Amino acid sequence: MDIKHLQFLVQNLPGISAWEICNLRKKSHQRYLIFDQIESQRLVETSKFIVNLYKGYEFQGQKFLGESAVSLSEGDNTREKLALGLEMASLVANPVFDLPGKGLQYRQVETVDREVREHPLLYLDRIQEDMEKRPLEKVKRSSTEIFIEDKEFFLVNSNGLKKEAAATEILVDFVLLGEKGPLLEGECQGMKQARLYKDLHLAEMVEQYAQYTRESMEAQLPCGGVYPVVFSEEALDTLFNYFCLQASGPARFQNWSRLEIDRPVISDLKGDPLSLSSNPIQPGGLKTRSFDDNGLPLYRVQVIHKNIFQKRMNTKRYADYLQEEATGDFSNREVGPGPRSFMDFLAEGPCYQILRFSHFEPNPVTGAFSGEIRTGYFLKNRQEIPIKGGSVSGSIQEAFKEAFFSREMTQREAYQGPKGVRIENLDIAGM
Repeated sequence: MDIKHLQFLVQNLPGISAWEICNLRKKSHQRYLIFDQIESQRLVETSKFIVNLYKGYEFQGQKFLGESAVSLSEGDNTREKLALGLEMASLVANPVFDLPGKGLQYRQVETVDREVREHPLLYLDRIQEDMEKRPLEKVKRSSTEIFIEDKEFFLVNSNGLKKEAAATEILVDFVLLGEKGPLLEGECQGMKQARLYKDLHLAEMVEQYAQYTRESMEAQLPCGGVYPVVFSEEALDTLFNYFCLQASGPARFQNWSRLEIDRPVISDLKGDPLSLSSNPIQPGGLKTRSFDDNGLPLYRVQVIHKNIFQKRMNTKRYADYLQEEATGDFSNREVGPGPRSFMDFLAEGPCYQILRFSHFEPNPVTGAFSGEIRTGYFLKNRQEIPIKGGSVSGSIQEAFKEAFFSREMTQREAYQGPKGVRIENLDIAGM
């Protein structure tokens, strides 16, 4: 299927008002290992077209823009699917908005590891070597999946916009098994994603997760009660999602955002003020890109500064709906540091340090959260007692009234910010 031929078919659909054609091509080199032995290896290549069709119309004196998305693959009856898609668009009643046009300015971003792109098989070997580099005491590598993906994205629309982007992505998913006697076993799953090989640091991660595996065989349920909790490592990945979604155009348009421009984000603040930015130009970040899915240029946006809501994150659609600036979707999360050290957070016990949850995703509307603990420690009298099971629960709006950010910083897949976040009073469910 050719994008130029597809463009000819789309722009000649009778009654069409606007359109977008997106083509995602992906080449994926995959290796699967069982106990360090290669079980299989394959190359998977895919190409997918998404055509967004828009049809403007009036009803009872009001203007609407209907839309429909058509997914196309080789072998499809393209003309028939496009005609049906445009018919479906006429049944949708969205407010009118415009697509980005040509002549916009874009920033250069670092999303491609050129060595990995040119030598994927060599890097499959190198990543496997990194997995096996260090001997693991009383722990075995049960299974490993290594994916090296080369992605290309092409976008054209009815306003004359033509954009393309490329990215590499490395994904390693592994399971470690520990055994302590015939009746006691432990398991730990880890996953690491990176755009650039230099950001993978896999050998160190595997050794760290081997320690978690050994500790899981002796870990205890936490004691129930209200305690300070320090979030670190994986637990940071979704901790700020509530603020990102509350700051979005859809939240405002659908009337469930609590945030008001130039107003405090958290009332009755007793902890450190939150500063949060969307940073799409962070080198190697998983959400680094120069434009969004509609071709809108992206740039760093200060969304919250010292607890004051500064700017909303609007795609072009919601910017037009709200008559506000178009800033794009939230990209890499960048969080400002605080004045205290990470070690001070851990020394002020008794408290819990949570590194990994089974699942942790605060409700985007209410801010309520409850996460089952997968890996953590109870810290008291300079002792670190491994814990697993039980849960941490609370409300983001209440929790961040007494949240403190470490001055030490860390960078994860789509997060750059404090190494630890200490929240003073959270409910722990356990024994």
